[in-house]
Amino acid sequence: MRKGITGKLACLAAGVTLAFSPAVTFAQAQGYPNKPIKLIVAFPAGGDIDPVARALGEHFQAAWGQPNIVDFKPGAGAILGTDFVAKAPPDGYTLLLCSIGAMTINPGLYPKLPYNVEKDLEPISLIATTPMVLVVNRTVPATKFAEFLVYARSNPPGKLTFASAGTGNVTHLTGELFSSVTGVKMTHVPYKGSAPALADLLGGHVNLYFNPLPSARGYLKSSSDKVTPLAVSTLKRSSHLPDVPTLDELGVKGFDVKSWYGLCAPGGTPKDIVQKLNAEVVRALNGPVFSDKLKGLGTDPAPTSVEQFTRMIRDETVQWAKIIREQGIKVE
Repeated sequence: MRKGITGKLACLAAGVTLAFSPAVTFAQAQGYPNKPIKLIVAFPAGGDIDPVARALGEHFQAAWGQPNIVDFKPGAGAILGTDFVAKAPPDGYTLLLCSIGAMTINPGLYPKLPYNVEKDLEPISLIATTPMVLVVNRTVPATKFAEFLVYARSNPPGKLTFASAGTGNVTHLTGELFSSVTGVKMTHVPYKGSAPALADLLGGHVNLYFNPLPSARGYLKSSSDKVTPLAVSTLKRSSHLPDVPTLDELGVKGFDVKSWYGLCAPGGTPKDIVQKLNAEVVRALNGPVFSDKLKGLGTDPAPTSVEQFTRMIRDETVQWAKIIREQGIKVE
């Protein structure tokens, strides 16, 4: 008899928990945030994503009156910082400035990751995108893309060299994808980061580099006597380099690669909190202050729904895994 009563009480308690769980998460969202939010950046301070994180944190603080902390946890191709957020409490107070490498490239590049993107991370919204710029050193006798193709195809396979910020980096995979679809066989020269890659590009030690536009803009102006931008990698021209055509319009049909930044939370974060964060990010991106800061950095504001961002991550993961597999790319 006692067991029966105990069992009924347990079932009743479970039913009450289930019945009130939506109300509990709604209450969490209504009271959120009531303490500082920590924004994790999985790269060193001073990089392209640094000012994006700080500007977003400033918007959150203005909107909600809570302090924000930008915390840099670089290392292992953004794996360390990403894993830190994946294992953080799913309460909306530890968020990740997520990016293309950690979210869509690394799952196909590393046999074992300490986190699972689909299970351990919750996409909130895309924040900004930027094209890659195909930049050639003046050692390549070409100022137009058509001239570059003629020159590249008239040389032995592998004579042309292309730099990257590291094996498996988006600067590397964009070059591999370009090589695959154009038939231009190039030798990959990986560097430990973008700074040494740029130094050797400007010094004429490597022939070309697919550089994210924010870091390319400065030297394209200051060192225009040393390098030439031939194309951008997105389907649409960039308003930041309006005179530089897209690879698609130059005949490399369908070529569409962009680097991006977004906001993610630990897996299991209550949906109401995720939606509240999404709504605030979208509001920021549609307003003048945050969007103007992003445009000033050379990026394009790109608000999305949670569902759109989730779908984009899944699609890109499949795309990059295919390139990694076909090109036999491995990290040491």
